[in-house]
Amino acid sequence: MERFVYWVLLVYTILQSSEAAPLTVSSVLTSPFLMEVKNDEFGDNKTYRGYIIDLLDEVKKKANFEYRIEISPDGTFGRELTPGNWSGTINEVIQKRAAFAAGPITITSKRAKSVDFSTPFLTTPFGIVLQKPENIEETVEHRLLRIWAPLKPSVWMMIFISFLVTSIILYVVSYFNPYEWRRMSHDREATLREGESFTCMNSFWFAISALMWQGYVRAPRSIGGRIIVMFWWLFAIISISCYIANLSNLLKLESNTKSIEKIVAVKNFNDFVNSDIPYIITKGGAMEEFISKSEARIARQLRSKGYGTVNSIKEGLEKVNDEPTQALAFIGESMMIKYYLRSYSCKLYVVEDPSFYRQYALVLPKDSTIERRLNAAISSLDEVGILNDMYERWFSASCRGISFDLSRPELYEVPKFFVLDVGHFSGAMLALAIGLVFGGLVTLIEYIIYKYAEEPEKEKSKAKRKARLGVQQEAEIEGASDSANRLLSGNKSTTTV
Repeated sequence: MERFVYWVLLVYTILQSSEAAPLTVSSVLTSPFLMEVKNDEFGDNKTYRGYIIDLLDEVKKKANFEYRIEISPDGTFGRELTPGNWSGTINEVIQKRAAFAAGPITITSKRAKSVDFSTPFLTTPFGIVLQKPENIEETVEHRLLRIWAPLKPSVWMMIFISFLVTSIILYVVSYFNPYEWRRMSHDREATLREGESFTCMNSFWFAISALMWQGYVRAPRSIGGRIIVMFWWLFAIISISCYIANLSNLLKLESNTKSIEKIVAVKNFNDFVNSDIPYIITKGGAMEEFISKSEARIARQLRSKGYGTVNSIKEGLEKVNDEPTQALAFIGESMMIKYYLRSYSCKLYVVEDPSFYRQYALVLPKDSTIERRLNAAISSLDEVGILNDMYERWFSASCRGISFDLSRPELYEVPKFFVLDVGHFSGAMLALAIGLVFGGLVTLIEYIIYKYAEEPEKEKSKAKRKARLGVQQEAEIEGASDSANRLLSGNKSTTTV
């Protein structure tokens, strides 16, 4: 019995000592996950700082263990050298020199054959870094044509044709309508200048003056002519008002619309592969592996598009930032991109596509006894929002609007500038057409009334007037003749005497 108690106490002591011993965690120095603190201000076990340290400190509270960091001898997270043989932190885990590995280690099917992965603690989509196109220089052609942009060419043509048709109809009505200035001048009821108010040239001038809101000297006198002019004024008010309103909107948006359109042109990888923007990636990174080995449609399109390589994310961002043509993109893991963008001005932005992502997890040996505890701890941290807080602390960018929130597409909608087409002017065109037809019909009615009602009366009045003038002229002639005869008779008498 004593021996049994002895062995139980011995096993318990061994288990307690093994549990109390700090676990070795293999990692690699890479900002911001793990950074060495030169001034050891945090104590013996705090010679490092970064996202991984914060994560392990939170996990150990849940899983009840202590740890110490060991840097990977070759400074890598792990590549498969030969089938089953790995380098870096993965090899440290396989060889049991580390309880687990922590860092931005991507979960892949190839790695999963040799080691186990914990619950992912970070999920990062791939991001496309582009330069915000600002202060775009407008071409001379664009500046010259901007004043005509509020209306489509078809609308300008419609207005011109409407002007011609209205002017011609107004001239025809003024020429044939018996109640217009021309006929009144002919009948000596108006002056010669009034009679020339709506000649062919003056009709065109009246129409263009009304269209430009410049007023007029003399309006049509007939009802038909006034109806035509009234509807032409209505058409002119609608046309000019729409033009001015649309021009105001255009001038408000012109300063930034082009930039906004270019910024939101690429919202995901589908948009990007259909663009003509060249791109670069990190040599040997996850993106290059995805492009070169994946048979996904996007990967094939990116592969056929061709790409350049850089040695680091920082170098890639510098190239995009310094590109004078603004036509260069860098593709990488969005989380790391955002971290490095903290040291840049707000000249760059990143487009995230959640369809293509990578997950980071802790690496454990196949027979790990703490995997379940680690998974439970990470899941608990995720549920209470601690993982999100850690992400915001280490990876949130200093610039607002540096990435697109695809869950709220309304934030990135470009203010629309609608160029007015013929359809928008259909109401004005219909009103003008009704006015022209109605004015023409009224003119025809006026002509008929004049022809069959007023003209005969005028002819009778004219005949009577001529008759009266004739009698008066005959009397005057007879009187003049008598006076002449008397004068001649008087002269003869004087001569005889």
